[in-house]
Amino acid sequence: MKQYELTKDAEKDLREIARYTLNKWGKRMLHEYRDGLEKTFQEIGNRKISKKSFSKAFPELLVSKYKFHYIFYLFNDLKKPVVIGVIHEKRDIVNRLSERLIQE
Repeated sequence: MKQYELTKDAEKDLREIARYTLNKWGKRMLHEYRDGLEKTFQEIGNRKISKKSFSKAFPELLVSKYKFHYIFYLFNDLKKPVVIGVIHEKRDIVNRLSERLIQE
């Protein structure tokens, strides 16, 4: 059973990562990267990963990193963490997150 939840935005991010990785690096790298992200999500859910608060304005927003992607998540009432974004380190993170945080 998964120890975390993904929002629709996070699922969309993962589809974009999969398409890019497949086109750029091939199937083997797609599976390797996807498995690494999944392991990181499980570690987040099991609270076995280092995390940082993303900003003072949103102290409840936590962030961890897997290779080239930042994983942003919230804990909702001590239940499963909710992943709201998986964003590449070279993207405009603040703009991509701003709409998602308003929805939450």
